[in-house]
Amino acid sequence: MQSREALIPYFFSSEHPFAQALVSACRYPWELVPRLGEVFATESLAGLPLKRTAYNIWVEEGGEVEDGASIEGRIVVGRGSVVRRHAVVRGDVVLGRGCLLGHFTEVKNALLYDGVQLPHLSYVGDSVLGTGAHLGAGAKISNFRSLPGEIHLDFSDGRLVLPGEKFGAVLGDGVEVGCNAVLCPGSVLGPRCVVYPLVGFRGTAEAGTIVKGAGREQRVPRR
Repeated sequence: MQSREALIPYFFSSEHPFAQALVSACRYPWELVPRLGEVFATESLAGLPLKRTAYNIWVEEGGEVEDGASIEGRIVVGRGSVVRRHAVVRGDVVLGRGCLLGHFTEVKNALLYDGVQLPHLSYVGDSVLGTGAHLGAGAKISNFRSLPGEIHLDFSDGRLVLPGEKFGAVLGDGVEVGCNAVLCPGSVLGPRCVVYPLVGFRGTAEAGTIVKGAGREQRVPRR
């Protein structure tokens, strides 16, 4: 994947019901994360079909934050989306419609398009997930390097260094990440990619790629 191809429409085929003004103001998906706070500005929330149920929670009719969920930051919850008991939300999180944050899943500073499923024991930090993306039980999107250094995105035409110390991943529409897989900081997966269970992934993968792990990472076209 070349950096000039990695525009927002490459990853996401539909508009976001609550953050489209922000999406339209950005060119690349990784630009969205540091600007998520703009979604919570009074003028941005005005006119959206949301009810403020707490000082830091906005819910569309049909959305739900269960008792026992820990909302430490700010969140928008779309229709049909559920934040389950023992889920943890930090920073600014915007859920589209039909999303699931399951038991003991933690999400921080993230934009989720419609239908994203994070049902069990996952961590998603500083990331953007496209429509229908799914993380299996225990899958993690890491947002901080183990060793000091910059977070960068590796494309076939060069390396792009991101500002700041934290960034997780961009997952295009329909990406599937298997149980206990780990996406390293700066991972970029095009639409319909599949990451097998237990794989440690870093770098970029074009749309429709399957990332396998059998001692070492392998990549083959998705059919």
